[in-house]
Amino acid sequence: MTKQKNEEMQKEYLELQIIIQQINQIQQQLVNVQNQIIELKNLGENLNSLKDIKDNTESYAPVGFNIFTKVKLQNTDELLVNVGNNVFTTKSIEETNRLIDSQILQIEKINQELEEKLNELEKSGELIQSRILELSNK
Repeated sequence: MTKQKNEEMQKEYLELQIIIQQINQIQQQLVNVQNQIIELKNLGENLNSLKDIKDNTESYAPVGFNIFTKVKLQNTDELLVNVGNNVFTTKSIEETNRLIDSQILQIEKINQELEEKLNELEKSGELIQSRILELSNK
């Protein structure tokens, strides 16, 4: 194998390793994004179940780190929602569900963009693998 061919193969291997790292990162991002979508959908379902709870129903509310306190629920249609930058506002369940649906759409768009980028990287990786194979067969 000539020195030039060897250098060319090393360059291709390095490029392939970079692409593999990028693929792994995007796959992890996809898992995170898909988990966010699942959590938001579950949140929407939980909010809808609040509609059926009567006032003065006793329940437990989280205080932190798996510690809960007993509470009486009142006016469960009124939610305090963080709308960004630690700004909170009161919203109804329907308004909050619309906000959640909007967030899901935004995250699904990100998910689609990540999948497209992943496909591009996989195609690039396949091309590099075929170039490496060609170089090794010469």
